[in-house]
Amino acid sequence: MRVLAVVLLLLLSAVPAHAASGTYLRLGHFSMDQARVDATLDGVKLGTLDYAQLYDYRRIGPGDHVVEFRTAGADPGSPVLRSVLVQAGAGKAYTVVDIASAMKVLEDDVTLPPNGQARLRVINAGDAEMDLLRGSVFVHRNVQANTTTGYAVMLPGSDPLQVLPRGKDSTRLEATLEPGAVYTLLVSARRIELRTDAKGAEVVPGGGQETGFGGMAGGWDWITALVIALIVGIAMYSVRGRLFRFG
Repeated sequence: MRVLAVVLLLLLSAVPAHAASGTYLRLGHFSMDQARVDATLDGVKLGTLDYAQLYDYRRIGPGDHVVEFRTAGADPGSPVLRSVLVQAGAGKAYTVVDIASAMKVLEDDVTLPPNGQARLRVINAGDAEMDLLRGSVFVHRNVQANTTTGYAVMLPGSDPLQVLPRGKDSTRLEATLEPGAVYTLLVSARRIELRTDAKGAEVVPGGGQETGFGGMAGGWDWITALVIALIVGIAMYSVRGRLFRFG
C-alpha cells in the first residue's frame, strides 16, 4: 500500500491543477453591407465568412496581428474592405467583428465568474435598440444597434432569455447557463445565437456545449485514464500478492 500511495502522489503532482491558458482570437462578420467576406489573419486566408457568422476561437501567439476583410472571391492583392490591428496579450482572448462597416476588437473576459455564477454579454449587430431579459428580470437595457455590452454576472439556471427589440417582435431563447461559464449573445438581422466562450476559466474552442470544460478536454482525459488504470493495476497486484501469501 505504501507503493500505491507513492505512485498516486507522483501522478497527482504531474497532473495540472488548472489547464494552461493560451492566447485566442476569433473573427465574425456582422456588417450588412457585404453578404460574405474573405478573412485573413497576418496575410493568411482563414476562409469566407457569411453574414452573421462567427468563427470558433483559434490559438495565436501573443503580439501584434493584422485582421483583414475583403469582398468574397476577390484577388488576395485587391484593396482591403477593412482591417484592424490586434495587440494580443498573453493568456487573453479576443473577438474581432465588423459591425456597421467598422472593425471592433473586443477583449473577452474568460476568467472564472465569482461564486459559481455565469457571465453574459451582448453583441447587438441588429438595426434596433434592444433589451435583454431573463425570466422577468432585465439583464441589459437599452442596448443600441451596432454596439456591444459589458458582461453581466448571472445565476446559473435554465430560465429562458428574451430579446426585446424596439418596434419588432420579441424572441425567446431557451438557454441553460452553467456555473463558471461565460457567454456571448449574438443578435443580428439574420438570427439570435448564444455562444459559449469559456468554461472553468478556459476557452471553449468550438464555442459549444459538447466539449465540456474547454481546455481540459484534451489534457485531462488521457491522464485520468492512466491514473485509473495504474490504480486498478496496483490494487489487483496487491490483492493477488496477499492471496498467494495466505493461500
